[in-house]
Amino acid sequence: MSVEQLEQSVLKLPTEERRRFFDWICEHEEELIGPDYIHPEVQAEILHRREEALAHPERLEPWEGTTDRVRARLHEIRHQKAKAG
Repeated sequence: MSVEQLEQSVLKLPTEERRRFFDWICEHEEELIGPDYIHPEVQAEILHRREEALAHPERLEPWEGTTDRVRARLHEIRHQKAKAG
């Protein structure tokens, strides 16, 4: 079966079936395409972020305390929603 035929078949599936198929592909990604494959767009984004980090280290945030910062932000969002609701 060609990629084009496969694409046509997948697009004919109902949305929920396409989602299940997508989940299956994600679960089997390594065995389907190998452990070292990175999509070119993802690789470009990684390299871009690396370049940005090297060019502007002052913009980086330390990993330590990330959980606390996320929790504080979520608490702030919940508080705002409670006030609005």
